[in-house]
Amino acid sequence: MSDGTRIDYVDWGGKGPAIVLLAGLGNSARIFDELAPLLRRGRRVIAITRRGYGLSGDAATGDYGNTRLVGDVIEVVDGLGIRRASFVGHSLAGGELGSLGADHPDRVRRLISLDAAYDRSAVPASWQVCHRYRVPRVPTSLASRRWRDGAMARWRAGALGVGSPAVSSDLAATMRANPEGLRPRTPPAIAGAILAGDMAAPPRYTKIKVPSLALYTSKDVAEQVPATATPATRRAVIAYSLAKIRPWMMREEARFVAGQRCGVAYEIPHSGHYLFLERPA
Repeated sequence: MSDGTRIDYVDWGGKGPAIVLLAGLGNSARIFDELAPLLRRGRRVIAITRRGYGLSGDAATGDYGNTRLVGDVIEVVDGLGIRRASFVGHSLAGGELGSLGADHPDRVRRLISLDAAYDRSAVPASWQVCHRYRVPRVPTSLASRRWRDGAMARWRAGALGVGSPAVSSDLAATMRANPEGLRPRTPPAIAGAILAGDMAAPPRYTKIKVPSLALYTSKDVAEQVPATATPATRRAVIAYSLAKIRPWMMREEARFVAGQRCGVAYEIPHSGHYLFLERPA
């Protein structure tokens, strides 16, 4: 990048208009290893790993703000000779999608949000009213020597309730083995800086004129809990999601629809946050 930071991307090839996939917080471009080939017919498909994650480098200047992250995306597509693209973003990538649409409309054909069209700056305040609910803690023992790549991938896939091979390839990109076991490549301080940058850049839906689709999840599944969790634990997670997360989600969905001139929202029934791993087709 122009500031010296290395940005990793995966190019699945294909011919036609470009689709650029942007991962959520904690994931790499490899999280799309199953979805991307399905999009390749009549399209060129690329996925980008944001700075600080996976095989991308840490920011040479320490800048992880929204403007810098969006600048990385523009520089990558420029380097690949892509003038305009449809951008698909999962989770935290909603912040980058919003800024791409508002500030770089000439570079955008369409925006597609995978459980990503949210104003996360409102999360702490809105969730405080539901403080009596809490998600049961899930011990992961990520630093244990017994966590080999295969075991970690199986545990993660079970927690997400998916069988996608993308889970394994994403973990290989985002985790590093050391004498203590597997550890995330990304230090907590960098993850926190990226999240803070996203929260400091709320969506400007009224500024986005390109066609936009926001897919939302139903929040009525017990996701991101171990496959061995008890029925009682699963019921508690679902109750928490419906009582605490879903009302906020519905307000954000209404905000998206009201603000976007060319915006359409759709809720995927019985789906979790990683809906594109659950039902990639």
